[in-house]
Amino acid sequence: MAMVLFPNRIPVKGILRPPSDKSITHRAILFSSLVKGSTHIKDPLVAQDTLSSRRLVESLGVQVEENQREWILSSPGFEDWSNVDRVIDCGNSGTTMRLAMGLLSLSDEPRTLTGDSSLSMRPMERVAQPLREMGIRVATAKGYPPVTIEHEGRARGITYEMPVASAQVKSAIILAALKGSEPTEIKEPYPTRDHTERMLRQMGMTISQTPNRIHVEPVTHWQRLHPEIFQVPGDPSSAAFWAALAGLLPGSYLTLRDVSVSARRTGFFRHLQQMGTEVNLTPHASAEEIGTMTISYRPLKAHDVDGTQVPDMVDEIPLVALMASQAVGETTIRGAQELRVKETDRIHATVENLRILGADIEERADGMVVRGPTALQGGGVKTFGDHRMAMMLAVAAAVAKEPIILDNEGSVNISYPMFFDQYRQWQNGEIFRD
Repeated sequence: MAMVLFPNRIPVKGILRPPSDKSITHRAILFSSLVKGSTHIKDPLVAQDTLSSRRLVESLGVQVEENQREWILSSPGFEDWSNVDRVIDCGNSGTTMRLAMGLLSLSDEPRTLTGDSSLSMRPMERVAQPLREMGIRVATAKGYPPVTIEHEGRARGITYEMPVASAQVKSAIILAALKGSEPTEIKEPYPTRDHTERMLRQMGMTISQTPNRIHVEPVTHWQRLHPEIFQVPGDPSSAAFWAALAGLLPGSYLTLRDVSVSARRTGFFRHLQQMGTEVNLTPHASAEEIGTMTISYRPLKAHDVDGTQVPDMVDEIPLVALMASQAVGETTIRGAQELRVKETDRIHATVENLRILGADIEERADGMVVRGPTALQGGGVKTFGDHRMAMMLAVAAAVAKEPIILDNEGSVNISYPMFFDQYRQWQNGEIFRD
């Protein structure tokens, strides 16, 4: 359904607790299925993607009880998973499918993972290849879903050097390695978000890390592991859209509370600082590094992004390009080819949409070049069914000269169902409250 977004230069002021973190919610749900007992997830994100992970574990026999702001997931343990559902629909969720490829390899029963039309166009060989090296049978449809996983016994331990930095690929290998015949070692080209390592260690698994290297010991006594209580913080990727508005609109002062401040998740906020925005971070002691951030408007200047920085803000690169269009100077974004295999080709989609709005932007194989500042105009733009594209364009609409017509607002339900409700509250001059 199309939506008309009008320019609105009201400063962003007040306090916001962003929606709960999607990455952590996915993992808490999926990992709950591993060991016998009840996992408590406090403040889970309830969105289309995370519900895909929940349906997956329910198909394995996990029982879910919903209380206020908490899910309790009771699992029989992976050795006693239900075998009723052999075909599991992952919806639009790439995280669900890629992590499940490793998770389901722990079972001796074959299962097939399917998805919607968007997920069916996303590459799965990057996960299938290392799993095959571990002796797991993985079949894809010419590299794409549906994916069938079939394995009996223990996986081989391997040393795997990842060609592309990807937390999803890394996580799938780690999960498969938990039932390995010997240890597995993973080498990353750049560090990626490490929620999987942290959360599995909380459950008693032996996973050690050095820079760019992860060592996974097979679990020999599953009964010694334990379910956990996972507190899900606010999602920095969702918070980034409000931070971007604060960085674009003079007079803004925004406090983001209870948000994940892990270094592997806050690359966008570091980049905002480098562009001139005032960003202050106050961490609180927590296994998942929860803290408070404040963002204050300051004039923007161009600042480049290279491949070492991309993993820490991979979901926010479209926002970086938008902000670069309003900054003084030329911004080059390199090493971001991973964006081409997201919900859509985010490099192409970002360039196409910002060009429609009048930005001086050039597409490159691994990124883009943006020259600013330019005055954004109005016009019809396309989300390509991508939740992050829809929200980036909503931010663009706030600083455009004329209305922007968004082709589909519904895609935000994947990760941030309340986004446009909060956006309208802000447009109506309401201040965010605790």
